[in-house]
Amino acid sequence: MALKHLLVVLFVAIMTISVADAQTLGIVHVNGTLYCTANGSPGANGNATPVFPNASVQVVCSPDVVPTTPANATTDANGVYRVVLIPRRNATVDSIVSTCRLFVLTPLSICNPNLPSTGLVSNLRFVGTEFILFLRITYMVAAGFTLQA
Repeated sequence: MALKHLLVVLFVAIMTISVADAQTLGIVHVNGTLYCTANGSPGANGNATPVFPNASVQVVCSPDVVPTTPANATTDANGVYRVVLIPRRNATVDSIVSTCRLFVLTPLSICNPNLPSTGLVSNLRFVGTEFILFLRITYMVAAGFTLQA
């Protein structure tokens, strides 16, 4: 009987934590693949478009939304980047989308001398959220890169 009571208490505690955490973003992952094009996206030839390896990327947010920015990463050999953000508890998807920007700091001319010697910038777009055990992960991607001014 004591075990049954303990399981009920544990279940209620887990549900309480889950409902409380549902109000927060948890960890935010900004993921994507950077291509060696003027807008960082696959070109007309799709998968044959070369990727941009070893490019420095950075997510910058308002400190009242994500206090630990800028957050940096480097694209791997396949052009893939992953930046992890730890937002404040009161941060929302809207506050991340409206205050965070993804920058490609490495000039495009590094991957292709015919491209401009500037980097790229993009707003973020919400993709979805998943729960892994007690951890909530919110996924974001680049909304669309443009050349930095």
